[in-house]
Amino acid sequence: MAQFYNPHQSDRFIDQVSDTTDSSIDKAQQNIYDFFLRIIKQAKTEEILNQFNKLFIEYEEVDDIHAYYALGEIIFHDRERDFKHTLIRCCYILNNNWAINGNISACQQLVDLFSADSIVLPTRIYKLKKLREWLQKFLQSSEYNTLRSLSGRSGIHRKYHNWSERFSSYLLISEYADASKPLEQRQYAETLARKIKKQFKFDLAMYTARLDSKLGANPQRQNPTNLGDGVLILIKRVLNKQGNENYQNAAKTFYKQVYNLNFLEFKESLLSYLGIIQNNLEVSEVINQTVIQRLMNFQEHRHEEEMSLSLLHVTCNRILQYLLLNKRRHPSEFLQLSLECNNLLNLVILLLKTVLIYPNIRFYLESYVAELIKFYSSYEETECRTFINFLDILNVTLAIFDEDINYSLIKMNNVEQNEQDINLENYRVFSQLKKLTPDTPFPPKK
Repeated sequence: MAQFYNPHQSDRFIDQVSDTTDSSIDKAQQNIYDFFLRIIKQAKTEEILNQFNKLFIEYEEVDDIHAYYALGEIIFHDRERDFKHTLIRCCYILNNNWAINGNISACQQLVDLFSADSIVLPTRIYKLKKLREWLQKFLQSSEYNTLRSLSGRSGIHRKYHNWSERFSSYLLISEYADASKPLEQRQYAETLARKIKKQFKFDLAMYTARLDSKLGANPQRQNPTNLGDGVLILIKRVLNKQGNENYQNAAKTFYKQVYNLNFLEFKESLLSYLGIIQNNLEVSEVINQTVIQRLMNFQEHRHEEEMSLSLLHVTCNRILQYLLLNKRRHPSEFLQLSLECNNLLNLVILLLKTVLIYPNIRFYLESYVAELIKFYSSYEETECRTFINFLDILNVTLAIFDEDINYSLIKMNNVEQNEQDINLENYRVFSQLKKLTPDTPFPPKK
């Protein structure tokens, strides 16, 4: 009996083959993940990097032959998307483990493997040729740029491809907040961001302490900023700006007064606390439109509501956003004006005073700064030097008022303490560890 072509039967056959292939690719990916999850617990860093290089860069047999064959299967079935996902996840599996153990240099060495000359060499071996084509595409992708940016190169003396990589702690925050990223990538971002900030604070404290001593700067202690020896003057200016009223005490006092205000009264009080007074002729039109008007229009239907922790949280968040970003998520007019006039410290103090009210919102500040870094990263370093200075000043200022190190300005000459002395050369900077105290809860109603 003649056999006739049945298109529906053919479609079912294709679906079965596709399902089988998907299943085998999933198994192949898991074999590769299991291999690196195993050796990260057993092998030394050099051997792990060697195995990664042999598998993903050179396509040579590794200690686990199943992982080698698994990659071969992905290449054979021309599954470039699956290869890219596998490669990225393996990178973050390794980076996450290294970061937790403080081995940041290994994260940097891993990303440097992709600079191998062999990636661009021609070859007639089919699978190796295909792998190199995929790697070349990967090197042009946003995922690779992100991997480089998150490699932990935070010091100005370290090698980086783009100036933005030096501020990777901010970029890490945006990665951690992105729920679409793989779990390993988010965990790595959170761990590494915390370690980079801690290292920056330590390096800054050690550098300034040595710089402000009679012995001069220790060449073994490198400046963690691009501000040169001016970083010491900056710290003195920030501490001196407080006058008799400490920023942290002012923030605590303001916080305690919040609970007996309604939302409108809180907005007015917040602007007064920040030193931005409505209808004041000294307030520029830019800040009037950028901050004051946007704040007063924000959820104005709730003006009669009593203040709550959630309203405090969202409003302080908005202030940070208004200071830094416009409605298109580009640099705000106020930020642009501050950069043009080189009036950076005043902007940083506004950001600081806002964060000190409710330190949990620092996450939002860092997220907005990450957006700005991404915006400016397409420019050459020489074109955005003032913005980079702003980032350094912000880093230093936040470090001064962070929770674990206390900076103080001490007069060192014979002038009486109660006499006004604006010569910062007469002062020394001292730093010491703080005793941590638990977060203050939102005050209850009386």
